[in-house]
Amino acid sequence: MKKLLLLNSSIVVNKPLLNKDTIKLEYGKNRIKSYIDGFLKLKENNIYSKFEKVVLIDNTVSSVVKLPAKIIDLLPDDTTFLLSKNNTYGRMNKGAGMLHSLKLNKEIFTNYDLIFYYEPRLLLQSTDFIDEFLSGKENMFSFESDKRVKTGYFGSNSKDLNDFTDSHSVTEILNESLHIELLMYKFYQQRNTRFEYTSICLWKNYLTEIYEKY
Repeated sequence: MKKLLLLNSSIVVNKPLLNKDTIKLEYGKNRIKSYIDGFLKLKENNIYSKFEKVVLIDNTVSSVVKLPAKIIDLLPDDTTFLLSKNNTYGRMNKGAGMLHSLKLNKEIFTNYDLIFYYEPRLLLQSTDFIDEFLSGKENMFSFESDKRVKTGYFGSNSKDLNDFTDSHSVTEILNESLHIELLMYKFYQQRNTRFEYTSICLWKNYLTEIYEKY
């Protein structure tokens, strides 16, 4: 079974000078620091060795040289970078930005059997969830609340992830103000999926500067 670690990020986001973002975001140096802390936790927990391939998707820069050097140093040497400066959707609706990134890069998923999706701004505290997914035959999600899953991390076989990616459009999510956490629950409950109530990470509430269980 070929295993892919898919890291989805939006690292370089500066505060707009004129128009305000429609959703609350962390900006600039604080955002980059949050990502550095997250990548450091991945390295400390020896996550990369569990996968045949590590792919970093980022929609805020057009080339590797524009990524912070400290982040590149925390990634494996053979990391594949899929970069594009197109974060318009993500600044309006987080789920729309996530879906857009998946759609742009879905062809690479078919080369692998199992995909673990992870947003590296999170601080990883436990590898149990990841290990269970990689050793089993089920997709795995953690509940955010009733009928909503956490989309900061999850495990899926490549076919189901591609099928989900094809099942909705970015325009639909934006126009109807849909929540990807609910869409993924509705889709994956019809597939071979295990849902748990667990927290393997810490998420930074950047309004309070406090990390919360996620």
